[in-house]
Parts: sequence; structure tokens; C-alpha cells
Amino acid sequence: MTFVSRLIFGNWPLKLAALGLATVLYAGVALSESTRSWSGPVPIEVLGAPTGGALLEAPGVVDRIEYRAPDDVAEQLSNDSFRASIDLSNVVPRAGAAPVSVPVDVFPVDPRVRVVEYSPPGVLVRLDEVVSRVMPVLTDPGAVPQGIELGPVIAEPNQVTIRGASSRLQNVRTVEGRFVVDASGINIDQEVTMEAFDELGALVPGIEIDPSSVHVRADVARQQAYATLPVVPELSGEPAHGKRVDNVSVVPAAVTVSGENPAVRQLEALSTEPVDISGQDVELVADALLVFPEEVTSRGGSEVTVVVTFTDALGSRSYQVGTALLGTQPTYTYRVEEPSITVVVSGPVAQLDELDVAELIVEVPVADLEVGDNEVMPIVRAPRGLDVARLVPETVRVTVGQPS
Repeated sequence: MTFVSRLIFGNWPLKLAALGLATVLYAGVALSESTRSWSGPVPIEVLGAPTGGALLEAPGVVDRIEYRAPDDVAEQLSNDSFRASIDLSNVVPRAGAAPVSVPVDVFPVDPRVRVVEYSPPGVLVRLDEVVSRVMPVLTDPGAVPQGIELGPVIAEPNQVTIRGASSRLQNVRTVEGRFVVDASGINIDQEVTMEAFDELGALVPGIEIDPSSVHVRADVARQQAYATLPVVPELSGEPAHGKRVDNVSVVPAAVTVSGENPAVRQLEALSTEPVDISGQDVELVADALLVFPEEVTSRGGSEVTVVVTFTDALGSRSYQVGTALLGTQPTYTYRVEEPSITVVVSGPVAQLDELDVAELIVEVPVADLEVGDNEVMPIVRAPRGLDVARLVPETVRVTVGQPS
């Protein structure tokens, strides 16, 4: 018997017993591990993606895993305890390619865990061809604030290269950089991120843009507005005593102004610097500067001529004046119940200041009165230029009697 034969068949009862013991032990271990279920989800990773290909949809997740593991190991499992992947190295990218079924591979991180079954066993993928093209850069300032004027927008560079799956790239209609115009009127000078949009203005995902941002410059200014406004003169001081302002005129009466739109739109009139009329009594002709709000200027001159005319100031005064009987008859007696009345006189203030009460004559006509009590309206005579505004009382009682 050769050495090899003795090695194989020598002590065969002992070797057979050892093999039986190993089988029993393996069966015991296997029977001690029951099949368990893990509900995931475990994300499916992509391996071996070919150059020039773009996966149009994510492969999804593995949502059920049947496995076996010792109890102490099973109690510590998590989603990170499993890995799921697909291999795309044998899938050829094609523009508009139909879905291709690819098997899913699931394996445990811990070698003490054995995967028995999982779902899904495979997934459908679409590996599109990656293409690129050059597109012009468009800019979108959004809603420009009211009263703001945006100058030409300059983008550097003015074109970009877009790259992505052919089926996505064909949906791109514009590549835009969107920015915001500030209401303060600050010029635009900034980097703007580029984005790809379809014909409906929706963002197209999965598109690479090179460069990813461009530098945008634009001048921003407030819109200019024009308006023709009346001029309102401002007066200061008091005219001469006894005088008042009769009329005020301005030459020119209206002025055209220009300025930023909001400032001009708020204006209803322009005023002048104060014109001093102190002590004036006949006419004043004076040049006055216009007062402009900030950021508003005149399209003509900034000075106007103000003409002010004056007249007598009017007023009224009250005087206590004694009454005198007019037209008495010698055969009658007369008794006046109110020997004096209050006379309110109106007219130029200067004339009232110089009026002597003796110049006011109040007469009570009694010539045609009957015997007895009579209510009589007095007759008041005032100097020329003055008017009697009121009497208090308006009538006086005169008692007429015959001598006995």
C-alpha cells in the first residue's frame, strides 16, 4: 500500500466519526439561526457607470431583505448593515434608450450575516447619452422696483456650455442668470449663478453649466420725471400799519421741474424763499429764489419775480355816542329812555384810529311821533369813508307827552 493510500484509507473509522460530528455541529448552528426579514429601505448604489452616460432616474431602494444571523448580531443591525448596488459597466449609453433590466446585488457588512433573499432582485434603468452644446447667456432682473430705470445688462462671459443627458438637454430653452434690482438704485456688479430652464420657465434638473456663474454689470438709476408746477410765494413780516396785502402775483406763475420720478410725483407746487413785506404800503416788486426738494431741479431759472400790492386794512370799532332829538315840537314834551347808544363803525383801520367820537352824530327823529311811547330807529352820521355796521340797541324808546 502506498503512502497516499495509507493517508486516505488509514484510520478510516476515526475520520468517518469526525465527519459525522462536523455535520451535526453545522446542522445545529444552522438550526439555531432562523430566517429574519429586514424592511429597509437600503439605497441602491450605482457602480461601473460608463463615461459619456447619464442615469436618468435613481435606481431606488431595496425594501425587503431576508437574512440569517445569530441573535446577538441581529439585534444590532441597521440600514447601514447592508449594501445594495447595480453594475452598469455592461450597459451602453444611448440617446433616448429604452429601459434595461439590471440585477441588484445585496451583501451584508458583517460576515456573520447571510442574505437569503431580497426585493427587488433587479431594476429597470435608462442610461442616456451625455451630450453638450453652447448657449447664450440671458439675464433676468425680475420685477424692477417702481421709479427705477435699469440700463443695459452686460454678462461676462456671454455664453456657456451646458452638458447632460440628451433627453434632458433637448428640453433646455434658455440658460439664465437671475438677479435682484435694489430699490435704492445701487448699480449691479455681481456674480450670478446660471440655471437651465425649459420653454415653460421650469428648472431643468441634472444639467451641468460651465462656467456655473457669470459676472453681471448694469447701471441703475431712478427714472426721470417732469412736471409743470404753480409757484406759491412765501411772505414774511407785516405791512405798514393800516395796510394789508391786496394781491400777490408771480412771474413766471409756473415752472417746469425734473427729477427722480418719486420725488417729482409728490410735488403739487413750488414755494419761494420768504419775501419780506415789512413796512410796505403800496406795492413791492422783489426777486425770490425757488425752493427745490432734494433731487429736483428746474428746467429753466431758479428765480422768480414776486409782485405784492397793498390796500387799506379794514376793521371795526365800537363807540358810545349820546343821542340828540331831531324835529321836536314846542307844544310837546319828549323823554328818551336811552340817552346814549353803542355805534359799531367799520372802515379803514387808519381812519378809525384817527376818528373822534364827536364826529359821530346820532339823531332820533321825533317830528312825526304820536303822544305816548314810540320805538324809533336813530339816524347815525359818520365821516366819509366809514360805515355804520350796527347799533346797540337798534331802536330807542321815546315817550311823547303834551303839556298840561
